Amino acid sequence: MLSTIFGFETPTRLLFGQGAVENLGFECSLNGWASALIVSDEGVHRAGLTQPVEAQLQAQGVRYSLYTGVVPNPTIESIEAAVDHAQDKDVVIAVGGGSVMDSAKLINAIRSHGGRVRDYEGTDTIPAPCRPLVAIPTTAGTGSEVTFIAMFTDTDKRQKMPVLSRHLAPHLAIVDPLMTRNLPPAATAQTGLDALTHAIEAIVDLQANPFSDLLAFEAVRLITRYLPRAVQNGADDLEARGALAFAATLAGAAFNNSMVGLAHALAHAIGGLYNLPHGLCCALALPIAMHFNLESRRERFEQIAQVMGYAHADTEVVPMPHATIQGGVWDKTFTAEDAVLRVRQLMSEVGIPAHLIEVGVQVSEDDLETLTDLTLADGSILFNPVQPTREQVKALLQHIATYSE
Repeated sequence: MLSTIFGFETPTRLLFGQGAVENLGFECSLNGWASALIVSDEGVHRAGLTQPVEAQLQAQGVRYSLYTGVVPNPTIESIEAAVDHAQDKDVVIAVGGGSVMDSAKLINAIRSHGGRVRDYEGTDTIPAPCRPLVAIPTTAGTGSEVTFIAMFTDTDKRQKMPVLSRHLAPHLAIVDPLMTRNLPPAATAQTGLDALTHAIEAIVDLQANPFSDLLAFEAVRLITRYLPRAVQNGADDLEARGALAFAATLAGAAFNNSMVGLAHALAHAIGGLYNLPHGLCCALALPIAMHFNLESRRERFEQIAQVMGYAHADTEVVPMPHATIQGGVWDKTFTAEDAVLRVRQLMSEVGIPAHLIEVGVQVSEDDLETLTDLTLADGSILFNPVQPTREQVKALLQHIATYSE
């Protein structure tokens, strides 16, 4: 692969570590930001997670206002409602998960260049650099703090729409694991599977490259090892929280350059139609998409299986049915199928359901046709190693809806 020409870009400056958010005031002083709009949602605000950000701004004398109208799977209306609040501010500061960070990116684009959300749907639609944006994630999942991508939901179409531009990338990402400390177990599990989906698709998709591989494989290892711990005891296990926060950022930087694939196309369709959490939709789609892609990327999936197996090598957990431990060392050659099995085991371990019917969603025949159309129209599918037919996509969705292969 080193003989192949490839590109890799990470324009966002990163501050990472416990207590990193305490540097926000200094960053405002360093950059001359005297006013700010904090973009968040009601849940994050009620959980007290905007307080350390507000405290930093108050201590630095930064004039600020707070917008908490972001909704899950952010709508055009929820994004555009914040633009007027941002116009006279030096910096927009996103405090929240993927929906908040994606919303803040689009708010920042509109305040910088005018127009409406729909004007920017697609690729390279933002004409020039945007005004300053800071991203402070409160989940360990999307990696949106270091990506060029933002998603919004067109409620009229019940469809998730992408905006891709290097100008969307935040100027600064402050990734503080303490901001994720009190994330509930279910949200921890779902966002962790979102990051795992980013990492695995970054490894197997058409634009994978040596740099994205380094980041993505390490993200797979960290998520496999630490996600169960964070789900079980996230408030006290700060090592696990830190590892997951790092993994989500690694996976974000990886897929930002290599792109995602079939699992995300399926997840976007499901999430847009049923307004379900993106991480849950990714988890439901991931093993199905992996199984579909096995033969086209068998060696890559074998490598993923090996990383996921060895991630638990110092515990009593034996993740593969054929594995044995001799002298503390795994004695096993992993197969591509083991990668799918390990993902399913991890989902079960952290309480993620395998099918839509388990979360109360009954997929009608009409919905199945709509989901198929939405999946095939999603740009993510173009980077998948194999282009599925309509009948194959429909069959995959049937598996996700009611049963597994």
